[in-house]
Amino acid sequence: MTATPVIRVAVCDDARAVKLYLRHVLEEEGDMEVVSATSGGQQALDALAQTPADVLLLDLLLPDVPEPAVLVARIRELAPRMGILLMSNMAPSRLEQEARELGTDGWMPKALKAAQMRDAIRAIVAART
Repeated sequence: MTATPVIRVAVCDDARAVKLYLRHVLEEEGDMEVVSATSGGQQALDALAQTPADVLLLDLLLPDVPEPAVLVARIRELAPRMGILLMSNMAPSRLEQEARELGTDGWMPKALKAAQMRDAIRAIVAART
């Protein structure tokens, strides 16, 4: 019997409750592991340099990131094979536009149902492999 491959997920969100919630819902089926949970752009870069991830869930609005495009570009340089899933509480049409402009691999509202979040992450990993 072979073990299910684990998808390594990094989370970057300034809200502690969001990070706790994401860890809980992403790890509950056993095929995902949250390998880092950071609160800002520089912390995310530092964590990714130490612990690689398959996908980064990135909050669009972080207090230490005046230009999300600069952060996404630095993340791409550091981890070009990693998928980036942009998340926010903004209107889905605006979030989709931001994701397209930033060149992320996808987007999701923070209020998305747990199963939909996991499916979005699995889809990004499948598309990048």
